[in-house]
Amino acid sequence: MATHFTPSQAHAASHHSAAAAAAAATATATARLHASAPPASASAAAAALCPPPFRAAASPAAGCPPVQNPIFVGPSAPWVQPQRAAVGSALGPEFRRARTTKTISKRSRGGGAQDRPRASSAAVGRCVDKLLRVASEDRRALGAALSSSKGDLVGPEDYCQVLRELGDRDKSAPHAFEVFYAALPLVGGGAVDKGKLLTAAIGALGKMGRPDLARRAFDTGIAGGYGNTVFAHSALISAYARSGLATEAMGVLESMKTAGLRPTTVSYNAVIDACGKGGVDLRFTLGYFRQMLQDGLCPDRKTFNSLLAACSRAGHLEDARTVFDEMIHLGSGRDIYTYNTFVDAICKCGNMELAMQVVLDMEANNVKPNVVTYSTLMDGYSKLEKYEEALKLREKMKSLGIQLDRVCYNTLLAIYVKTGKYEEIATVCEEMENLGIEKDTVTYNSLINGYGKQGRLDMVSFLVQDMRARGVAPSVLTYSTLIDIYSKAGMHGDAFNVYLDFKESGLKADVVLFSSFIDILAKNGLVECALSLLDEMTKMGIKPNVVTYNTIIDAFGKSKILTEEDPEIVGVYGGQIVRAYNPATRGHSTIDVRMRRSQELFFILELFQKMVQQGVRPNVVTFSAILNACSRCNSFEDAALLLEQLRLFDNFVYGVAYGLLMGHREVWSQARSLFNQLGRMDSPTSSAFYNALTDVLWHFGQRQGAQQIVLEGVNRRVWENTWSEFCLDLHLMSCGAAQAMVHAWLLNVRSIVFEGRAMPEFLSILTGWGKHSKIAGSSTLRRVIEALLLSIGAPFQVERALTLEDLSHPVLWWLLG
Repeated sequence: MATHFTPSQAHAASHHSAAAAAAAATATATARLHASAPPASASAAAAALCPPPFRAAASPAAGCPPVQNPIFVGPSAPWVQPQRAAVGSALGPEFRRARTTKTISKRSRGGGAQDRPRASSAAVGRCVDKLLRVASEDRRALGAALSSSKGDLVGPEDYCQVLRELGDRDKSAPHAFEVFYAALPLVGGGAVDKGKLLTAAIGALGKMGRPDLARRAFDTGIAGGYGNTVFAHSALISAYARSGLATEAMGVLESMKTAGLRPTTVSYNAVIDACGKGGVDLRFTLGYFRQMLQDGLCPDRKTFNSLLAACSRAGHLEDARTVFDEMIHLGSGRDIYTYNTFVDAICKCGNMELAMQVVLDMEANNVKPNVVTYSTLMDGYSKLEKYEEALKLREKMKSLGIQLDRVCYNTLLAIYVKTGKYEEIATVCEEMENLGIEKDTVTYNSLINGYGKQGRLDMVSFLVQDMRARGVAPSVLTYSTLIDIYSKAGMHGDAFNVYLDFKESGLKADVVLFSSFIDILAKNGLVECALSLLDEMTKMGIKPNVVTYNTIIDAFGKSKILTEEDPEIVGVYGGQIVRAYNPATRGHSTIDVRMRRSQELFFILELFQKMVQQGVRPNVVTFSAILNACSRCNSFEDAALLLEQLRLFDNFVYGVAYGLLMGHREVWSQARSLFNQLGRMDSPTSSAFYNALTDVLWHFGQRQGAQQIVLEGVNRRVWENTWSEFCLDLHLMSCGAAQAMVHAWLLNVRSIVFEGRAMPEFLSILTGWGKHSKIAGSSTLRRVIEALLLSIGAPFQVERALTLEDLSHPVLWWLLG
């Protein structure tokens, strides 16, 4: 049961020091929300662990020249979790609104020699043919098939090749796993030969995406006395790396050291690769690079390629450039994989001009761009909505004789879907069919997402049926996308059915799917169910992100208060589908509704505290959702109390909001500093901030402060083309911001009249038709401005639309001449 503040307790706490106040805020949470502070000596211990990586003279790595760039040196070990920084007066990039939670589909970017199949002898091929005719469950038959080939197979190398080829041809991990056990008695009793077979088995199972079976084989080898080798450990690390299981890979490296084994360059390369694929903080990844150097190992091209890939996934362009340059400095050279990975990092950061320069550098260094290069460039232009440039690259590929692959076609289809070129979509699908390129899950996901955004639910249904007919298994992203599409279309029953299908699929949910379903529950007013699902995903080890928390916080602010006419709603609670009966039928009164709105603010404080404890950084959407909740609670005391408590976590942002709400004039200097920080962010982030802040001030009667904020926004060009002397465009503004703007604008018009300046025949206010409204012209903003103008007796009226085409134009209020 949560323990909440009373107003008197909260105000008493504010007289103590900041640390005591923060402790009081922590006490408001339930027991499960308590934070565990890191040891104070963590930074010092980290510094002791990580001296400068390159040492002089006697080190075996003396042949490596010293590195002179910031990402490879530093006083602290990046693999130690940093402590939470003290609250400062600056907004970090995490404060920008989250664009999406969708993950980019994985693909192979070219490869090294280890990914190329080895040539096998005729005897190995015949043995594999026999094994493929035997079911994986029949261990005796598998043993007999192997024994019958014993005279043809020469030594453990051939048995190892049997496992590799079986993995390549069959793709059945259980089959390869059982063959490994059947082959153990046949390779001889020596630990070395069995160790070779074990390493091959682990590698094959990892390649087939079954690190769990690879671990079982590894444990068998350890128990049998032939698995405690550098090769087996390195193979297991690589198996985990292929599946992006960074924590498990790092654990194997540590156990390897504990067992007295010295990791090799291959071992470290595998861990660095695992960290990059597993989304580990880049500082941790670079920390293993430093460990590698401290162990006297010289990095090779694969090391740098893995580091480059990690920088690319993290979106750290400058670090990627440093790694790219350092490869030449150490003489590692650059191959097609290097260039493609670097181009990918640049495209992720949206710098397409630099990406094209790198392609020219490739050609100058006799490295020919391939289909992956151009596919990456096409995807980069597509994400920036520069579709013409992306399509020009397709034409260039044709002129160079480079055949498009599936990934390239997927990007092309996504472009045509986004631009509504449905005839081209059919042409591309036919072209893929003629070339024998089958549509995969990524193809369908792209098409489903694109058609869903266009509102083409008929095509979405067709694509789902086509997937099933062709035997293409939906991914977690498929389910997440469908839930999102149906939810936005108001088809909540269909979204619930998709979730039920997902539960039966056996797939492991991710944060995207949970966030999508939590959004559905929240929008249906089932906040308690959404919180239950939040607990469920946490118990499953899935860390909620800022989007997850923002969704629930936003639901508290505008959760539906049901009336007696509203039907019951089907929802999910504790992982089970349940019915949420209408609370209005159980005697809920208007007083209960007011109490509920006030109580929701305390729940928001708990969620905010939980975000901070889990290292999830609140952003501008969090800020907007919290202030929207304050605006809806109709209790100035409760809203002020919530913002006062949030100041303990972030005094720069929430301290300004609290000071402005309380009418403190001295806060304006800090407010302008905050506005300066916002000026360096993108327009959607800035406008969302100004809208939310002005809304809460206007709602609670701080009209002068609200007008000052919108004037700050006008002066800083937060809303483009909003204000001119005789025309006001409000369609990008929230209701509170728009009302404050109208007041400030009319005061300016009055000053023009008093100055004796000539007035035009008409003054106009544009509100927008309300593109999300069910009825054209019935936007909320229009109704609010209409009521405001009537209340102050302003001589404005609505300009009547003359034709149906005019209904697409904004509502125009004009002053009678």
